[in-house]
Amino acid sequence: MIIHYTKDINLNHNTITLTGDEAQHCAKVLRKRMGEDIYVTDGEGALHSCKIIEISKTECKAEIFNTLQQSKRLYDLTISICPTKKQSRIEWFLEKAVEIGVSRIILTQTQRTEKSRLKEVRLHKIVVAAMKQSKNLYLPQVITNQNWNDLIQCNEYGDKYIAHCEDPKTHLAKICGPAQDCIVAIGPEGDFTTQEIKLALELGWKEINLGSSRLRTETAGVVVASVLAQINM
Repeated sequence: MIIHYTKDINLNHNTITLTGDEAQHCAKVLRKRMGEDIYVTDGEGALHSCKIIEISKTECKAEIFNTLQQSKRLYDLTISICPTKKQSRIEWFLEKAVEIGVSRIILTQTQRTEKSRLKEVRLHKIVVAAMKQSKNLYLPQVITNQNWNDLIQCNEYGDKYIAHCEDPKTHLAKICGPAQDCIVAIGPEGDFTTQEIKLALELGWKEINLGSSRLRTETAGVVVASVLAQINM
């Protein structure tokens, strides 16, 4: 099943409209025609079965004839992660984290974060593609350029964990339980500074480790998503 994504959904008239890349893929790659069925999600859990009523290279309109609502995951996972110098590495993380299951990704600036130019439009396309491919039909939120000192004062994401390399004793799998909302913060390649860790702990964050291996930033992010998915199986 190939799934398309759009926010242009008119439930009053039971119609959807695909534009841009989605319309082009439908018309030119899949070679869909009027009267054929397509599947469309709004990124909020809905899967609409639709019949095409108009189609061109730039726009596709379809009528909804059935809708299924996907249940939300039992847990809300937010991963705070520092951008890597090479955007391709953070792109890889985004793709895999969305496939495994994540609610929110916060790209955070710390003292040792590598300078990088994030192409936000491209990041959005990667997240959308991973959502459609994995059939996890809730589009994760991506927040960019978040300041670390502001983030650690935030209490809206559930239990707060910081993974760092200064020998924390407790593994994430031993402290985080099923159906538990949480945020896990992962530092840059040079790790958080001692002061950044100290401030987080003073504000109620709990320190954790992700195993005995020293992981790259993006690998650590995937491990976090995998551990939480395993706990909630």
